[in-house]
Amino acid sequence: MNEVVQLRKLRDFGERIGDTMQFIKFNWLKLLGVYAVFVIPFLLVGIILGAYGFADFMTNSAGSLDAMKGLVSVKLIIALLMFILSGASYTAAVYLYMDHYDKTNGIAPTISELGKKFTRKFLSNVGYTILAVTLIVLVGSFLALGFYFLKSAVFMLILMVPVGLIFGLFAMVYLSMMYPVNVFEGEKYKSVIGGTFHLLKGRWWFSVGYLLVLTIIFYFFSTVISGIVSLLFGLSAINMLDASGISRAGKSYAYVFGLTTLLQQVFYLVLFVGSGIHYYSITEEKAGAGLEQKIDQLGSESKQENRNEETW
Repeated sequence: MNEVVQLRKLRDFGERIGDTMQFIKFNWLKLLGVYAVFVIPFLLVGIILGAYGFADFMTNSAGSLDAMKGLVSVKLIIALLMFILSGASYTAAVYLYMDHYDKTNGIAPTISELGKKFTRKFLSNVGYTILAVTLIVLVGSFLALGFYFLKSAVFMLILMVPVGLIFGLFAMVYLSMMYPVNVFEGEKYKSVIGGTFHLLKGRWWFSVGYLLVLTIIFYFFSTVISGIVSLLFGLSAINMLDASGISRAGKSYAYVFGLTTLLQQVFYLVLFVGSGIHYYSITEEKAGAGLEQKIDQLGSESKQENRNEETW
């Protein structure tokens, strides 16, 4: 008999972490299948193009004082786009999986069942990702321009560093919850952007702490995997006088990085599933609070009616 994690229930901080791990434990094999079908194809294209693009950069920039121009290439731009699309695909697939699991009381969906709903959610995730990246770039540019024009290290330390840190934390929380809001209840809100703010209202700092813990767990496993891969596939020294050798070394480095990325991104399940658990917990909290308010309101109305009757 399969064990089921009840998604829609009230949880404290520790229970959210625990249920995240339990859900992954009970569903890890099928979640790996979801990762293989919906995420790895994007990553493979990005890794291959990135390897060739980085090899070209290593060759063309050898002995050049203007090496950064070599980074701007069609291959590397498309590779970066593939990594962005992989993230949009990953979140769409994982949250569709959790949505089906919730609505069928613990029955995991098949790949074909996910595929029927995938395209629309994937495309909407891509749209919100582009919007979010654009806003982050604009804010980052504004902060950078402020530092450039004022040219004051004191200003940067006193104002911009705290502002940038707080903005980064709240952006992390918002983006983490925007995707489950879009996938689970995108039709409920006129705007997913406003719906995410509504969900997080009054729970921002709790969410910051919770997601920081999930991030630490992710980076622990990610760092272990990265270290193992680096030990197994150590790179030989680069002969800077041999252009072909530089190209081969650059390509080898990119492939090792790509393999590490494939393994590391499996552990994004901790962040995505954890955000989904957090979403369900917050919605239950708000539903419970709303129910209590209605009960209190009915009670107060009943008392008022009794007073009116006594007066008559």
